Amino acid sequence: MRRPWKSLILAGVLSLSLTVPVFAGSWQLDANGYWYQNDDHSYPANTWQWIDGNNDGIAESYYFNENGYLLVNTTTPDGFTVDANGACIVDGIVQTKTISVPASAASTQTQNQNTSASAGSHTGVSSSPCDGYTIIVNTNTKKYHVPSCRAVKDMKQKNMGYSDGSVDLGALGYVPCKICH
Repeated sequence: MRRPWKSLILAGVLSLSLTVPVFAGSWQLDANGYWYQNDDHSYPANTWQWIDGNNDGIAESYYFNENGYLLVNTTTPDGFTVDANGACIVDGIVQTKTISVPASAASTQTQNQNTSASAGSHTGVSSSPCDGYTIIVNTNTKKYHVPSCRAVKDMKQKNMGYSDGSVDLGALGYVPCKICH
């Protein structure tokens, strides 16, 4: 069952572009399907992971099942849709995020600087909820909320961002909402 609020939220935040670190790895294929091996030889399992497979500075969000295999053409356990390539899609649009390209990759490619021209200063805040967010931020008022906070429904869509709580939002200038915190 589709949740219309996801589409409404994402429609407002698709224009946000963020820079986040990414770790290199490589796609692997075996008889069971595709899986992704991180540089440390670990692999994502039962989770979303942002991957920039072609080192162009733009990552897509992929979901890996409990055995570490990429899900394709299906709905993930948390209710999102993935396309034939396994990328998270909302209303037919692949969800992307501008990322920091590792120095080794950056030195071996020519990057199009225009792709990061709209990157904001909100490192640690995502434009897409496809990466297991637990916090919704207002990029205009610099307040953060739990997803069920009543202030979220009144927030302008263009000001919405998402965080998984792995960064110190206070250090980024955000303050807790007085309603939900």
